[in-house]
Amino acid sequence: MLILAALLFAADPGCRSCHRAICDSYEQSGMAQSFSRPREEHAIEEFGKPYFHAKSQQFMEIVRRGGRLVFRRWQLAADGKPINLFEQPVDWILGSGHHARTYLYQLPDGELYQLPLAWYSQEKQWGMAPGYDRADHDGVTRRVRHECLFCHDAYPAVAPSPASYWRPQSLPRAMPEGIGCERCHGPGERHVRGNINQIFSSIVNPMRLDAQRSRDVCYECHMQASVAIPAMRVYGRDIDSFRPGELLADYEVKIEVVDHALPQPERFEINHHPYRLEQSRCFRESEGRLTCLTCHDPHRRVSAEERAAHYRTACMSCHREILAKHLPALDAEADCVSCHMPARRTQDVVHVTMTDHFIRRKGGGPELLAPREERETELDDVVVSGPDADLYRAAAVIRMYGGTNAGSVAKMQQMVRKLKPAEVEPYLDLMFGQMKQRDFRGAEETASLILARDPRNAQALQWLGLAQFNLGRRADGVTAMRRAAKITPDDPEVHYNLGLLLRSIASLRRAVELRPNYAQAWFQLGELYREKRQMTEAIDAYERTLAIEPRFAPAYPPLISALQESQRSAEAQRFASQQAALRTP
Repeated sequence: MLILAALLFAADPGCRSCHRAICDSYEQSGMAQSFSRPREEHAIEEFGKPYFHAKSQQFMEIVRRGGRLVFRRWQLAADGKPINLFEQPVDWILGSGHHARTYLYQLPDGELYQLPLAWYSQEKQWGMAPGYDRADHDGVTRRVRHECLFCHDAYPAVAPSPASYWRPQSLPRAMPEGIGCERCHGPGERHVRGNINQIFSSIVNPMRLDAQRSRDVCYECHMQASVAIPAMRVYGRDIDSFRPGELLADYEVKIEVVDHALPQPERFEINHHPYRLEQSRCFRESEGRLTCLTCHDPHRRVSAEERAAHYRTACMSCHREILAKHLPALDAEADCVSCHMPARRTQDVVHVTMTDHFIRRKGGGPELLAPREERETELDDVVVSGPDADLYRAAAVIRMYGGTNAGSVAKMQQMVRKLKPAEVEPYLDLMFGQMKQRDFRGAEETASLILARDPRNAQALQWLGLAQFNLGRRADGVTAMRRAAKITPDDPEVHYNLGLLLRSIASLRRAVELRPNYAQAWFQLGELYREKRQMTEAIDAYERTLAIEPRFAPAYPPLISALQESQRSAEAQRFASQQAALRTP
């Protein structure tokens, strides 16, 4: 049964009318500042300071221009002048800036994309965003999925979808800024509008929940085994359907990873607070009494001056008798955390140090803060607990590796046939894998199962169209793709696919209007324009391709040829030199 997000939410200003002091305090917390519009009064960065990334030979900067922040990226041609210049206004800032900030932009179709440059507050300098410190990084085409935004913002006005993970990734232009009250306290409309007898029963206070449900309010965002693999929701649960007071296990599938280079006790990522805490003897022997709220008041940010005393008080709630017996002369100003929960450099965001919530007797020394290189997570296995573990494990691997793992696709097919799920989502996982494995007949069969459950599933219709085209049934493929376009007319991918199937400039133009950073669509536009001998338009399309993705090697030869045919030999030579540099190891 599909569980959808109920529209029972009140705007946070409704909370402020009665809880002004708490709201004022909460506004200073990282959660409240986790997602925002760029505002001059909140700036902490040094704008206009170029950063050079040697591995990709790219220069980047964020500058102020006309009241807006603008991201710029370029390379230097052999003549020392900029080439492949890309400029994009910044629409959103992700992160409070207490440790770091990354920058997002929003396209006409509503999709969000991350920019590769980040500001690191502890170092007070620019650097590559996490996962980008490599020659072949994602550049400006890393899409920010709803799952990413879920833990950085309140509830956007997004319609529920039975496709869940495979829903369109568009978001409204107007969205909340930061984590709101209702993320932890649940829908507030009845609390705001109800009578006096409903005041307490209609809102969730995590302090009054049992220990597991209290932890689950925090764990919905902070419990993550590895950034390398996204969390899996239980099939039938939509993205915003979890409510404080529920068990997280009814919403999310528990996933653990096995990394031979980093066994569990050695893994420490930026979002590992409860993951590390639960490995601690303190947590295990508390029999559930130790929760996040033992030490943290989410409504306030503890100042640097009061941290030692604040957290020492939390430690003493369990350890007072032991300390009195063994350390009677304990300094009243002792800082328990600095010794037993020391700050360490995180392994996934290597420019940041965070408190390690794995509580230990001996905390370690300066090696914990030593600089480190960004590393690729090397997963040997994915371990899934709970009902239908094999089904969810196969789906998780399909999503993580983009359907390239043939074994996971075969396992998914086996489990779907065995279990015959009522939901659409597992069939979409399977069909995605089948398309990537070029099992077009299998994908066509799976499409029929999806469309029997959801006749207007545009994603299944798109994949069906491509499968039928690859099976030699062009007319059927075009019909399926056109059905998808009628259902989701603002989906750039359906227009891109129609453009390929029909060799239609108009369809490809529509794709890049909706998604201007669609490098493949710009390249295909260039190819069609060149076939029609429209060289000016072809050159523009190829240059846009390379501005978006400078490593897009297929775009260089036709661009150079088109420039030469247009008597623009100097420009052709600049791109020829750039192409040669691209081939140089």
